[in-house]
Amino acid sequence: MTTSGSIMAHDAQSTVAFLQTPPGKGGIAMIGLTGPRAEAMLSEMFRPRPGHEASSADDATLLLGRLTDDRDVIDEAVVASTPQGFEINIHGGPIAARRVLRRLTALGAIVTSDGHDVPLEPAHPQWHNPAIGRELQVVLPGAGGAFVVSALTNQWSAGLSRLAREACSAPTSSRLADALRAAARDYATMTRLLHPPEVVLAGSPNAGKSTLANLLVGRAVSLVHTQAGTTRDWVRERANLAGRDVWLTDTAGLWRADHPVDVESVRRAWERIESADLVLLLSLSARVELPPGVHVRNVLHVRTQCDRDAGRVESAGAFDLAVSARTEQGIEALYDRILHALGLGDVDPARPMAFTQRQAETLTAAAQAVRAGDDSLRRRHLRALLEGTEGI
Repeated sequence: MTTSGSIMAHDAQSTVAFLQTPPGKGGIAMIGLTGPRAEAMLSEMFRPRPGHEASSADDATLLLGRLTDDRDVIDEAVVASTPQGFEINIHGGPIAARRVLRRLTALGAIVTSDGHDVPLEPAHPQWHNPAIGRELQVVLPGAGGAFVVSALTNQWSAGLSRLAREACSAPTSSRLADALRAAARDYATMTRLLHPPEVVLAGSPNAGKSTLANLLVGRAVSLVHTQAGTTRDWVRERANLAGRDVWLTDTAGLWRADHPVDVESVRRAWERIESADLVLLLSLSARVELPPGVHVRNVLHVRTQCDRDAGRVESAGAFDLAVSARTEQGIEALYDRILHALGLGDVDPARPMAFTQRQAETLTAAAQAVRAGDDSLRRRHLRALLEGTEGI
């Protein structure tokens, strides 16, 4: 949205530079550069490191080097080539960002006031959907992962917007009403994508919970040791599974504890288990069964360390599936089972899906108008969905 909004403020012959990250100090700053002279301008100020030069256009997707002005080095940078132009990633100091933008201005780029006070036009040129565009700008910063971003932006450029605009003039039919209701129901799916569900890893001590948690998160967030009971309190981190974010919680081992600290650790583990959207019950051999009185929403029984017998992967047997965090055998299948258990496995990001409550309620009202054969009311609801409350 920032890129398209900045481009829309200038004609097609302009080369535009704009700051994509918020102004101020930060870990990184990202500057967008787009337009017919973007590549020529970048070549004037970017010097790839030895060994990082692109040997062909296909190799130029991501380059490491230095940005310079006429006198000296401004900053080290990673430059990414995109379909729209280039993304220049530097360290986040405002002085460095200003120097880069000043250098681009000297080379002929139009700098859009750091890209933050340029008014963005939220309406898609084909669907005229400013209400959806404004809602997208509010929701998009909270999206975690490329899949969720794709699902959201598709609702503005196609998906929901296309369905609503075409439904304004489509013949009345039960199929049309069903399509509108389906898009409204998918608000629940979008809510899970935007507010990640919680997956809890539980099981007996030394079942491999922490090792698996570290693998799924992608870094060492839990201490791993052969001594049982290493994890005393639960550890919660975000994990990205095939582009969908989940909260992943590693818990203390479930056993009959005597020491007060261990008793409290087990109690806290059960507390996280009962509040989880999905529980992965891990075990090395015998399947763990939940005791009477413990209520969980969703459970997958997972056998861990399935490679331990001479590297041979054993069948899941009484378990739902078998995995090895060491060799990563069965991990792709685990991703798939987790996402399907959470209702996120078969989500097509291009299909029409409401991503706000207002959209879901308006779609439902439009579907009811279709069922009642009230074409005028149906069109009013759909215009309100696309254009705002003034459509009613």
